[in-house]
Amino acid sequence: MTASEPQKAHEQLRRQREVLADFGLFAFRCDDMDGLLHRATELVSEALGVPLVKVLEHRPERGEMLVRSGVNWQEGVVGRETFGDHEKSPGGYALKADGPVVSPDLDLEDRFETPDVLRRHGVMSMVNVVIAGEDAAFGVLEVDARERRDFGDDEVAFLRTYANLLAAAIERLRTHDELRRSVREQGLLARELGHRVRNVLGLVRALASRTSAEGRTAEEFRAAFIERLHALSVAEGLVFASTDERVDPEVLAREVLAPYRQDGPARLVIDGVSVRLSARQARMFGLALHELATNAMKHGALGVPDGSVRLDWHIEDAEETQRRLSMTWQEANGPEITPPERKGFGTRLLEDVVAHELNGEAELDYARRGLTYRLRFQLEGDQT
Repeated sequence: MTASEPQKAHEQLRRQREVLADFGLFAFRCDDMDGLLHRATELVSEALGVPLVKVLEHRPERGEMLVRSGVNWQEGVVGRETFGDHEKSPGGYALKADGPVVSPDLDLEDRFETPDVLRRHGVMSMVNVVIAGEDAAFGVLEVDARERRDFGDDEVAFLRTYANLLAAAIERLRTHDELRRSVREQGLLARELGHRVRNVLGLVRALASRTSAEGRTAEEFRAAFIERLHALSVAEGLVFASTDERVDPEVLAREVLAPYRQDGPARLVIDGVSVRLSARQARMFGLALHELATNAMKHGALGVPDGSVRLDWHIEDAEETQRRLSMTWQEANGPEITPPERKGFGTRLLEDVVAHELNGEAELDYARRGLTYRLRFQLEGDQT
């Protein structure tokens, strides 16, 4: 490896992180499916330095995949060209495999047949990743190179993350379209839903732009980013499932912390009064718990056999208009800890972002006996 290659790899990772953040910002502003898909292909082309990129939309009722969007294809391809959705088609093979399919040399590819349109464009290598859907996959994101290229693990990991973010944006637009058709008379409801979805995607963009890539591979960056998205999706899912769009923090805590309690509930005790968090409060409460548990597993009490954690919360003020939730995360019997030399995004999220979003106060105490995190914020709305 030449001296410039590590620098080139780091620059590529930085650019891929920027693309994720840029697309997240564009996605929550965009209300047009074709515009969304076109911008998605443009940014992937820029991030990987590959001119030919396309989105294949699966049409199972017709047994085909339509080139719904793309960049740098000849006139008449985008919006018209179709491929079969069977295993002999690159996109169809990817759907059947339900995972990334990399073809570094199409002359040697024997898993499927190369469509004539790709040959006409001089495509020599390709990678396909599935764009997921709530019930069935939307289709496939395909990157086509005119030279023989062995797409590496970091590039494939970036494309999978990107396809997941694109899938979420597509579902958002589909949801909006359904709402426009079925509840036109309920304009207020539709505007409120749109506002909340934009807030969520704005938070996704913040997570993408602030999740550090320094000292990480693309796969490590992707893992940290996806884990935070999962914590966010758990909170959002519980909000949607609730009739009044409010969440009990105990239900939320048990969902988010379930992977960390597999050795038994005594390792991570959850105890708190029953209250109702708003959608905004539930998102931030869930993200805070995820960061605390991840940190405890890597550096704290949950990473050693005898370590334990106690999570509890109570109401500080009895008056209905001034009720404040006071939450404490207390680790015990873990390794000796010291304050970090610099604040990473996880620390900033716990101390600054969560407190700011909740209009509350947060404090991290790096006591030798174990980490303590305290969070206080005023509850919103009627709690009866």
